[in-house]
Parts: sequence; C-alpha cells; structure tokens
Amino acid sequence: MSSARALQESAWDAECRHDLDGLLDHFLPDATFYAYGRPPQQGHDAIRRLTEDFYRSYPELAIDVLGEWTNGDSSAAFEFRARLKDTAGDRFTLQGVILVEIESGKFKTVRYYEEAPVPVTD
Repeated sequence: MSSARALQESAWDAECRHDLDGLLDHFLPDATFYAYGRPPQQGHDAIRRLTEDFYRSYPELAIDVLGEWTNGDSSAAFEFRARLKDTAGDRFTLQGVILVEIESGKFKTVRYYEEAPVPVTD
C-alpha cells in the first residue's frame, strides 16, 4: 500500500466516523479542496464548512477504493464507491474519482469528482 493510499484511507475513515478534527489533520492548513461544481475551498475552516454541509445531507457514509494510480508519495488518483444514507433514511451509491497532491505527508490539493447519487433499491 502506498503512503498516498494510507493517507487517503485514513482521511476517509475519519470522514465516515464524522471526526472532522481527525479529517482536517490530513490537510495542510492552507490546503485547497475542489469539489466538482463548487468554488474552491481553501484552508481548514472552509473545508470544515464544506464537510459539515455534506454531513447534514448524508449522515451515514462508507467508502470503498476501486482503483489507485500513484506518482510516488507526491500525488495520486483514486476511484471510489460511496454508500450513503440521507436524513430521510434513503440509501444511495455514487462513484467518483479523487485526485490528491501531497506535501509533507498531508493533502495540499484535493480535486473531487463524483457521479450523481443513484438510489439503492432492495
């Protein structure tokens, strides 16, 4: 496992547990997060607000890594599948790609692209 993957999996673990402080520990203080379709969010406060907004819509989250492409320890791309539950109790899946730049063992830049959530039918 690459250290880029270990960093990403650790960040997703914190995110799935709603551990915002733990999640932000994975980012440099001036990191920039680009969420598809939204303006760039720079710094811990902005990334915290973005994540809190997500938690309000989807209080339950689990993430699986489907693929990984790394460039040493400085950058990587991960394909993922997320399983979500919204506040009404409806379940969804979505797939996406996240591109990360890493500096000093933390995220410097994160670019996040996702497909529209698909309802899960039993």
